[in-house]
Amino acid sequence: MPLVSVIVPNYNHAPYLRQRLDSIFNQTFQDFEVIILDDCSTDNSKEIIEEYRNRPQVSHVVYNEKNSGSPFKQWAKGFDLAQGEYIWIAESDDWAELNFLEVLTSILNKDSSLVFAFCESYWEYPQITVSGKALKKSSIYNGIDYIKNKQIYYNSIVNASSVVFRKEVLSNTANDYQFFNGSGDYLFWSLLCEQGYIYYTTNILNHFRRPPANTTSRCMATGITFIENFSIYKYFKQKGYISKFANYRIIEHSLSEIEQYSEVLGKNHCYSKCKTIWENERVETNSTSFFLSFWANQINRCDSLPLYAKLWQFLHLPNTNIRGHLPFYKRNQQK
Repeated sequence: MPLVSVIVPNYNHAPYLRQRLDSIFNQTFQDFEVIILDDCSTDNSKEIIEEYRNRPQVSHVVYNEKNSGSPFKQWAKGFDLAQGEYIWIAESDDWAELNFLEVLTSILNKDSSLVFAFCESYWEYPQITVSGKALKKSSIYNGIDYIKNKQIYYNSIVNASSVVFRKEVLSNTANDYQFFNGSGDYLFWSLLCEQGYIYYTTNILNHFRRPPANTTSRCMATGITFIENFSIYKYFKQKGYISKFANYRIIEHSLSEIEQYSEVLGKNHCYSKCKTIWENERVETNSTSFFLSFWANQINRCDSLPLYAKLWQFLHLPNTNIRGHLPFYKRNQQK
């Protein structure tokens, strides 16, 4: 049995497939199987996949006759085929440093309490590469605490390609994520967090490709993200993960994002629906005070800024591009 099952779910990523697959097969750690799943691609993905079929690590190549409609259904298909103790979902448009598996499997091997380990990523935009900064230091985190402090606001495990997890936890993981179109990963990683401890390393071992048009941007534009995130928010709330103040922050942030996408949401006839579900939630929670809502909104506006910029923003001084054009991430290098 291989130690790691590498699942490569692909749909129309022919331009990136060789780089992705080469970064898997050339890993310094070699005890793995590769499961390639193609979701009825219309480009020349099949031609490229066939170049790798006879590699000894390839255990399955599966071509769908009909598009599944959800990347997360492909994940589940891969999980059923996986024989390894650990699973790596290697998204077909990303790529990895060649010591990715060596580092993350070593972390998991040393501590059986860990549900998964994930690394930092380079965010690969068409004209620029930026280095991520999910957390400040490499450390073990209690999964429930991680949800309460990070996941309730957004999916902080932003790229599946950066994670290696234990297959055994799938037996205790609800399959609801499969029926999401955009936020299934958000729910999936949160469900895994509930099952134990997680490890984050600041080592940048993953390259997360961010093309102009992808599943995330499409789901934002069609309102799917706002609706599915609302379901996840209600789950977190029911589980008691969200404090009263955090609740205001989440609602205000979601409504602010909906306004940012208002034009495209309107064109897709879903602006009203997205805004209504979150506004109704705000009305239900608005009995505490206007004060909490005001400060939640202020903190959201300044959350990603350095200290000097937070002060600048709170004092309402003139904006001097304190946020820059790539919030949350620092510029790393020009391409």
